[in-house]
Amino acid sequence: MIPGTILCDDEFTFSDKSTGKKILIVLNDGSDGVYIVIKTTSQSDFKGNDYGCQSSDRYPNFFCPKGSCCLTKDTWIQLDQFFEFKMHDMIARHFSGHIKRIGVLPDQLLSELLICAIECEDITQKQSQVLRECRRILLTPANKNAKNSGGK
Repeated sequence: MIPGTILCDDEFTFSDKSTGKKILIVLNDGSDGVYIVIKTTSQSDFKGNDYGCQSSDRYPNFFCPKGSCCLTKDTWIQLDQFFEFKMHDMIARHFSGHIKRIGVLPDQLLSELLICAIECEDITQKQSQVLRECRRILLTPANKNAKNSGGK
């Protein structure tokens, strides 16, 4: 999976141990064996509705209005919890059909989201370093040229 991949997890386990359907965003490429993943919500409770980083909201988030990416509703990307999933577990869940890829964030939106995530209080130092590197790679000319020419 590439950074910015949007997934639908039909059996996401919430902090209260209940399970349900959840839209997730993958923030890194898993090259270190772990994917850093965040949840989304379409519920606007205690959240601003200006496009972009809302790191000072009661619950920090990044707001993506309908039409800013492939998501069909106004969506708040939640930045108050960062989940780490082992790469092989995520891939196994994908192949078993429990997780489905539904799209990818545009590079500019992903870059803005990474900046916002790095600034959040709830991110660990290690996660922040991984996301900084991910953003650096995203912005390199070689990466942009490869994407534009159909490469990786």
